[in-house]
Amino acid sequence: MAKDNSVLESEDRFDMTSMIDVVFLLLIYFMYLPIQQEADLIFSIPAEGAPQENVAMPSEQVIEIAPDGSVFLNGTPVDHPEAVELQELASTLSRLKKSADRSGISTIVSIYPDADSPHQASISVLDACAKAGIKQVSFAEAN
Repeated sequence: MAKDNSVLESEDRFDMTSMIDVVFLLLIYFMYLPIQQEADLIFSIPAEGAPQENVAMPSEQVIEIAPDGSVFLNGTPVDHPEAVELQELASTLSRLKKSADRSGISTIVSIYPDADSPHQASISVLDACAKAGIKQVSFAEAN
């Protein structure tokens, strides 16, 4: 009696075309990947040249405002804590700005108010900066 082998032969065969396509695409991908990575790593190192000119740093003045409203310019107390118009601060800032302008550098004021300081003190400091003609003013968090 002869056995029917047609069923067994059909199970052993499958189409290799799709597998060859996938392998071909992977081959292309892994051949292209190192070339792309090398292109991404290319950068140029600056050539040796003459040193740059000295850059003038701005004149930074630090104003601290204490919880009781006292104002300190670079660590030195100015004016009275209850003074609304800080005349001494305005005149000192004006002199510092004129000195910096003569040197050709800009003047920056950084204000460090305490979290418990009165808002009027900050407003008074801003008014003093405006009287001195200083336009670069910033607030920073006190340590």
